[in-house]
Amino acid sequence: MNYHMVLGPAEPTLENFENAIKRLYPGDWEEALKVYKPESAEDVIAVATDLASDRFISYSTWKWANQQSKTGGKPVYRYYYARPRPAMRSEMGNASAGLAGGVTRNSGNNNSSPPPARGAVHSAEIEYAMGNLSENKVYPWTPDDKRVSDTMQNYFANFIKTGNPNGKGLPEWIAMDKGQNVRFMRLDVEPRLETEQHRDRYLFLDRPKIKK
Repeated sequence: MNYHMVLGPAEPTLENFENAIKRLYPGDWEEALKVYKPESAEDVIAVATDLASDRFISYSTWKWANQQSKTGGKPVYRYYYARPRPAMRSEMGNASAGLAGGVTRNSGNNNSSPPPARGAVHSAEIEYAMGNLSENKVYPWTPDDKRVSDTMQNYFANFIKTGNPNGKGLPEWIAMDKGQNVRFMRLDVEPRLETEQHRDRYLFLDRPKIKK
């Protein structure tokens, strides 16, 4: 999610970020700054992007997976999709990718291609998971994109058939445990297991809300 969802039209400075935190969490803003803490002005965009993304979908997805692992009675396999789409083809001109997979034609006379999104945006994984990269002509897909798509399809097909994503030729994917060191599969050109790093952020968002 875009950092403007936290900062609004304000410039990404330390002062403006703190003011945004105070506005969003007036009762416990000091606790918020402990887990969403830019070390310098150069960090503000990244940290504000993290917070905007957590508020949009990351925290709720974490909560869902966390509860499912405790109460669902079946193994839960968590993944983090990390492969950004390529920049749009030059023929797209002055356009940008929409949040849920669409394309927005920008106003103005500038026909240059916009810069690529920061990382893998929400919905970017759909063509990869469904194996239809070739049907989307907006992006110049590469062999690495095809590789990510093949990996996702194999993991997902195995899980649909057996309840376990693992299979021949795939890096081992370990199910979530119920403790502090949750493992997840980072899906990219070289998929790999990683350990959860941001539990403190999710626990803050999961806290009992302080009444104003």
